[in-house]
Amino acid sequence: NEIQIEVKGDNISLGKNKYKNISIEQKEGDYITVKEVIAGRGFHWAKYIEVKLTGELEIKSLDNNLILINQLPLEDYLACVATSEMSSECPDSYIEAQTIVARSWMLANVEQKHVHLGFDVCNDDCCQRFQGINNLTDFAQRAAKNTRGQVLMFDDMIVDARYSKSCGGIMEKFENLWENDPKPYMQNKSDAPFEFNVDLTKEQELRQWVIEVPESFCSPHYIKEEDLHKYLGNVDEEGHYFRWTVETTQKELVENIKEKLGIDIVAVQNLIPVKRAGSGRLLELKIEYLDSDSTSKSMIIYKDYEVRRVLHKMFLYSSAIDIEQRYDENEEVPSKFIFKGAGWGHGAGLCQIGGIGMSLAGYSSEEIVKHYYPGSELKRIY
Repeated sequence: NEIQIEVKGDNISLGKNKYKNISIEQKEGDYITVKEVIAGRGFHWAKYIEVKLTGELEIKSLDNNLILINQLPLEDYLACVATSEMSSECPDSYIEAQTIVARSWMLANVEQKHVHLGFDVCNDDCCQRFQGINNLTDFAQRAAKNTRGQVLMFDDMIVDARYSKSCGGIMEKFENLWENDPKPYMQNKSDAPFEFNVDLTKEQELRQWVIEVPESFCSPHYIKEEDLHKYLGNVDEEGHYFRWTVETTQKELVENIKEKLGIDIVAVQNLIPVKRAGSGRLLELKIEYLDSDSTSKSMIIYKDYEVRRVLHKMFLYSSAIDIEQRYDENEEVPSKFIFKGAGWGHGAGLCQIGGIGMSLAGYSSEEIVKHYYPGSELKRIY
């Protein structure tokens, strides 16, 4: 049977009846399919999907939107996360590693992110991808069972095990991306069996880095690009994740800056990298521009996330970029901006594509998680 639920002010409308909230309990083995659930909120891959949910459901309204809260056992949730984040085609030790990392992140962050909304974590990249039992496999369930209760620990604390799609070859420090609270297990480290002799805080070395293909676990040396699609999550876009090029016009960039920052701008004169992190990601970017009075002004954008948000309308894949500015004849401002980049996402902690590369090369789940969170210990806490 299919039912349609709508928001009516502060109430939920189901047929002719209105409710403050609706609770649904399901028998074991039953599930409900929910349509038009957004995946990738705010990112270039955003799309609506259907999800199949087991467990208890609560539906309520907030700010004229429907919120659906799914309550289920932690280990059932984790089995679904592993194959929502990446494909069920991923090798076994990677699925186990992803499950350990997801469990660690969840327990380190529970009751911190969305408690004001009445739930622990959301279903999307803001927290961890959870698409119900859509992609659940027997092995994903076994991976949760095999690693049950296993978390990464550092100084008797559960590791805040953040992760991203591709580090691009060098992992990033926690404090360069989020609050100034250094995590010893989240540092600049080469995603390889050895350390790269490179300083990506220097522009010339970064410029060379983004056109090279070093032997990183997340590179085509370990996963051929023609094979990568079968390991990606079902909402991920196919394309180049390790090295890529994106172009934007002067008009597109101005419109995006105006929309995202709300400033008076008619032309971008120059984009100047001011400060880079060890992975090459931009920590500070100076934008020189003209306003509507033809006055030259400048401002600085801080942090990886904001640089990615401001430079492209669909959210730039990474801020580890070299910026090329091209001019039309007799023009004083660039007509086009070309971004050559490394990686996909913030680059801290587990590099998901790199973890798959390690798994394909024969590394165990424990070796994978200890590579991406150096100094941490793997412990079973229940």
